[in-house]
Amino acid sequence: MGTWELQDLPKDRNAVGCKWVFQKKTNKEGQVVKYKARLVAQGYSQIPGMDFLETFAPVVHLESIRAILALAVVNNWEIGQMDVKGAYLNGDLQEEIYMRQPEGFNDGSGHVCRLHKTLYGLKQSGHKWNRKLHRKLTELGYKQLEADPCVYLQEQKGEVQIITVWVDDLLLFTNSPKLMEELKRDLQDLFEVTDLGEPQKIIGFEIERDREAGKIQILQQHYIESILK
Repeated sequence: MGTWELQDLPKDRNAVGCKWVFQKKTNKEGQVVKYKARLVAQGYSQIPGMDFLETFAPVVHLESIRAILALAVVNNWEIGQMDVKGAYLNGDLQEEIYMRQPEGFNDGSGHVCRLHKTLYGLKQSGHKWNRKLHRKLTELGYKQLEADPCVYLQEQKGEVQIITVWVDDLLLFTNSPKLMEELKRDLQDLFEVTDLGEPQKIIGFEIERDREAGKIQILQQHYIESILK
């Protein structure tokens, strides 16, 4: 992927630190389905105006998700979910940023990592990823909603495709199974993604759909139970 290359640290530059972060990912029943190890940069030591400029990155409004889920149920749309692997690493870094070599991978040379990709933890990583995703989706013909910049719509000749974006978590809506498969293939061509099928959990909410009854529920049962324990 070419995330960095080892170089000498210029005398007028600062090298940010880094650390390993370990996480567990659970399903809607609260069961662990994945263990993750992620190297993150310690962005708190970045210098504004030198190491970064813009940092803002929007996420989809919860009201938008509820409204589109309701539309999907009423119109019997297909609903899918995809996760972009290492989403932030897709961002292109224009700034000149150096990072100390990570623990366990230090070659003892005294070199530092000149970053080429927006590593997790950098101040601008979310912004760079959001701009990259926006550019790719608009190139595919999607239009960004004015009311919510993280909802993308493509509609032509009665065919509807909608994508909502919460960082690396994408909800997909189409009005036919064929369109859903086409949409997933388009995303797979753009990024390394995991197809999660019909969504069961999104942003801490559990989703339960009864397609035959034309109903959908958004729940927080396991979150509430974890608070009460």
